[in-house]
Amino acid sequence: MGPRRRRRSEGRGDGYVAGSRGAAWIAATLLLALLLLAASTLAAAGRLEARAGSLVGGLADSVDSAVRPFSEFLLSAGELRALSDENARLKGEVARLSSEVAALREERTASLQVDELLAAVETAGLLAGGAAAGGAAPRVVNASVLARDPSPTRAELLIDRGRAHGVYVGQPVLGPAATLVGIVSDADERSARVRLLIDVRSAVTSVVQGSRTPAALAGTADGLRLEFVPAGAPVAVGDTVITSALGGRLPAGLLAGRIATISEAPHDLFATIEVEPLVDYNRLEQILVLTGALPGEPTAEAPR
Repeated sequence: MGPRRRRRSEGRGDGYVAGSRGAAWIAATLLLALLLLAASTLAAAGRLEARAGSLVGGLADSVDSAVRPFSEFLLSAGELRALSDENARLKGEVARLSSEVAALREERTASLQVDELLAAVETAGLLAGGAAAGGAAPRVVNASVLARDPSPTRAELLIDRGRAHGVYVGQPVLGPAATLVGIVSDADERSARVRLLIDVRSAVTSVVQGSRTPAALAGTADGLRLEFVPAGAPVAVGDTVITSALGGRLPAGLLAGRIATISEAPHDLFATIEVEPLVDYNRLEQILVLTGALPGEPTAEAPR
């Protein structure tokens, strides 16, 4: 009895162990299945979420693509308008500054020209003498050229100084290097006309410097000419022509021109002498009116 019971008992124990192991394998299998199911569910959910995100992202991109051109157009239009306004403002500022720079350059040029004229007058000693008989002490009035007479038969300038500044008819007008360029032919209160030496109506008493040969310096259609110089007179090309005090119309010694050519025909009483001007009359911008250098000149107040 004893041994047989023990074998039965052992047989039942082995069956219990085998059953327990089978249950464990089943449980493990079920757990693995559940884990695989959960994993597949999560993967499917991820794919679904990715697809949903892709769909929503695509929709957002589509909306953004549709709206962006309109928003960019509005922004660009506003920026263009602002840039256009700024550009117009800057152009106006540039134009204003350019105008100011041009005006300052002109003022500087005029100032330099006047300084040169005054230096030449001082060098020539034209203001060193005392007052002319019955007149004021010599001085100069600087003036700007406002206009030129367009007539081909007249050579006149309009200047911005007149009687209020001491400018009167008959006064000599000087250009660069203290050269005589003309005579005041008409004077208003604040402007005057200057008849240039090259005007065909112009004639001033003069002498050839060096030989002291007297002559009349006359304007012609071609420039200047010395008249009434006897044939054979001691004059030569290159001689300087200066003003003469004969007649009392001009102070003596003002530069007027230089002899350019001399021609003499047989049996002519006078030589034909062409004179080269010492200045370019077409480029005169600033001039000096010499006042107080002639007897009987009106006395004027200082320039205003």
